[in-house]
Amino acid sequence: MVSRRAFLSALCLSAAGGRVAAAAAHKFHASFATVEHNPDAQSLEILLRVFSDDLESALSRKARRRVELDRTPDAADLVGAYARERLKLRRANGEPLRLLWVGMEQRVDMTLIYVEAPAPDGIADVEALVTVFFELFRDQKNNVSSKDAQGKRHDILFRAGESGFKPLLPTT
Repeated sequence: MVSRRAFLSALCLSAAGGRVAAAAAHKFHASFATVEHNPDAQSLEILLRVFSDDLESALSRKARRRVELDRTPDAADLVGAYARERLKLRRANGEPLRLLWVGMEQRVDMTLIYVEAPAPDGIADVEALVTVFFELFRDQKNNVSSKDAQGKRHDILFRAGESGFKPLLPTT
């Protein structure tokens, strides 16, 4: 059973609003990406979910000015550039896949970033490198989920301090 103190604390955080609640609510630093192959479009569709306050911090640091996702006129351009810089895909032979901006949407404390990469050969030999917020947090973790041709989910994890591309799917 939830204690009265815990309930009241949760209620206060909920009432405080998105940004205040987000800053107080998350004590871990993580991003979550999904990469799905769309055979009809011959592309990889990538969804990157990040905490909005962390994204604003990263963009402000990079732009050397205050960036607010809902108020800065060029926020979408900055997010697109940051995503292309911090999320890399390539073929196992080293050929980079070009990320194309699709858009973004904001939820209460999360930002969903959509990009895609032309991939007529599918996902089988694609490798990823995700360094989102590594410049901000030593404990940052970035999880990438993808599915193989049989629909089985595979996850890879990137930690701050690590380097190098990792295959999205296990190699056989």
